[in-house]
Amino acid sequence: MAALGSAGLLSTAGCLGILGDDETGPRADDPTPVPTTEGGEGTTTGPVETFDIEWTVQGATTAVASNEVLLDVAIDEGLDVPYQCEQGICGVCTSTVPGDGTDYVEHTGADYLSDEQIAGGFVLPCVASPKQDFSIETGKQDAADAYSPDGAETEETTTAADVESFSIDWTVQGATTDVPATQTLLDSALDNDLDVPYECEHGVCGECTSEVPGAGSEYVDHDGNQYLSDEQVEAGYVLTCVGSPKQDFEITTGVKDDADAV
Repeated sequence: MAALGSAGLLSTAGCLGILGDDETGPRADDPTPVPTTEGGEGTTTGPVETFDIEWTVQGATTAVASNEVLLDVAIDEGLDVPYQCEQGICGVCTSTVPGDGTDYVEHTGADYLSDEQIAGGFVLPCVASPKQDFSIETGKQDAADAYSPDGAETEETTTAADVESFSIDWTVQGATTDVPATQTLLDSALDNDLDVPYECEHGVCGECTSEVPGAGSEYVDHDGNQYLSDEQVEAGYVLTCVGSPKQDFEITTGVKDDADAV
């Protein structure tokens, strides 16, 4: 009986050994992966809400989801709204909402507006998604530019007599204009009814790119050049819409393609 008992134990041990070597069985050195919900497709996102946006100037109301951009929906709906860069840079789409902009929209890249302007009710539809229902008034770029948080007027400390003017020879237009150091070249050209190329007027699109006789930094002071690189400026290319003169010079317009090739 003892022998049989030993044989039985050996037989049982052998069976256990065979089962332990089975490749389909669980092994301590090959644990089953545990699914995770962190990141990837398993990530849970918040619910998407839809809000009613009343476009007062356009006389229309659109439904805009919280993950949609106001401008995109306006364009899709065929609304005539002002815009240019679609990146929050140029400010052409600046609009107003009834209160602090941070209460009404979520901006992603509002480089044009300051925190004070946004708090004052200015928003950029091209980079803004709604957070609630509201009315919006477009065409407010000038109002935003003139906005002062305390409502005070900016004091003029410089008189016209203090500002130096320079003689600018527009070679393509065959004209010469006197341009104060505080005025942009484009504004002077338009004031004198010159036919010059331009579009955004904020240094973004590059349509007004022109050429001066030497390094651009020696001839103009750029305030907001976002199109030309330092290398292009040093090669003699300037933006008339954001460039003010520093000396007398001649300028050739319509050279955007040449600048792009630099």
